[in-house]
Amino acid sequence: MPIRPSTGEATGAEAPAALGAPPLQPGGWFDYRSPAARVLLRPGAIDDLGREVAALGCTRVMVVCGGKTRRSKLFERGHAALGELGVALCDRVVEHSSTELVTEAAAVAARERIDGIVAIGGGSASDTAKGIAILLAEPGPIEACASRFVPPDQFFPTELPNPKIPVIAGPTTASAAEVTPGQGLRDARGRKLLFWDVKLASSLIVLDPQANVEVPVAVMATSAMNGFAHCAEGLYSRLRNPISEALALHGIRLFARALPAMVADPRDVDARAGVLTAAHLSGMVISNSRVGIHHAVCHCLGARGGLSHGVANSIMLPHALAYNLPVAAERLAAMAAAMGVDTRGLGTEQAAEAGIEAVRALQRAAGVPTRLRDAGLDRSLLPAIAEDTFGDRGLFFNPRRTTSVDAIVDLLERAW
Repeated sequence: MPIRPSTGEATGAEAPAALGAPPLQPGGWFDYRSPAARVLLRPGAIDDLGREVAALGCTRVMVVCGGKTRRSKLFERGHAALGELGVALCDRVVEHSSTELVTEAAAVAARERIDGIVAIGGGSASDTAKGIAILLAEPGPIEACASRFVPPDQFFPTELPNPKIPVIAGPTTASAAEVTPGQGLRDARGRKLLFWDVKLASSLIVLDPQANVEVPVAVMATSAMNGFAHCAEGLYSRLRNPISEALALHGIRLFARALPAMVADPRDVDARAGVLTAAHLSGMVISNSRVGIHHAVCHCLGARGGLSHGVANSIMLPHALAYNLPVAAERLAAMAAAMGVDTRGLGTEQAAEAGIEAVRALQRAAGVPTRLRDAGLDRSLLPAIAEDTFGDRGLFFNPRRTTSVDAIVDLLERAW
């Protein structure tokens, strides 16, 4: 059966009733789930990876990473720490990991009797690890495990009931993919398939801000804009709740302070730690409140247009916020205050607009791309990207209902 949201234009104050939650009012009822995870953040934490993985009961693990990460000192240290636990390696992860790679890696994992998966790298490494965990537990193919959205308001989640082996993460970016129960994989036709299972969230997350200094600041900056977007969208999501709101506001505060500091001094370990902490909070936000049209567009800019997820997030965020302003001004005003904007004497809409301008200022301070035309995207792909976006589940959770592809084309053109 599809999940259907309430009728009419959402104000951001109600959740889809068929999800089992009544309309949300301040101080009202809500349903919050916190994935069980142990999180370690300290300099040198990556060197304890083997001991921590063994403590989970894992004896044969597959390490998942991309080619660049495979050649990094961080990977070398993590792999060395695993020692004899690491019996298999999947080092062919690329951005927007594919269903084909996940299927091939899962076959190797099954053959090697893997009982844990260690993802070292960014969001694509975590998504690949989650996909492998799905196929080791559920009947395939992987495509059959994806959720489905029928615009404008029918969401068909796919239940993935079987137990999953532990996923362990050593993140190298601020995407927070390792925190969430969700993931995305690109299929053979270039579409982004989305999955959700609370058992996929990492059991152990090792954050090493000292080792993270090796990661180029440009990669960290664009992925941090992705994390910031998690917090911003979580504030006005149709599934927001008081706990996710508190996490989102604190994540925004940390990003607003730590991201410019990290860019100003890429070797500042404390600033790196602040960004990694903010990113973790952002993953906790969307683990419950989900993301909206911003991430829906970014999924498709990546899968169809080839943009990195961080770059797509960096460019699209202020445009998506402006798109939702008519129904989410109060939430965006709260974002502005969390970013340090002086909103005294401003009306709600003025404060919201000041918040969007503060996001543009954060883009400039972070040195991230701000226009699609500068990111190497083929403009002729915009209609196809808009069509793909119209089928993305992010539209289901967005506070402003999107009823036509034309509205998404207009959003993309503004970002161009």
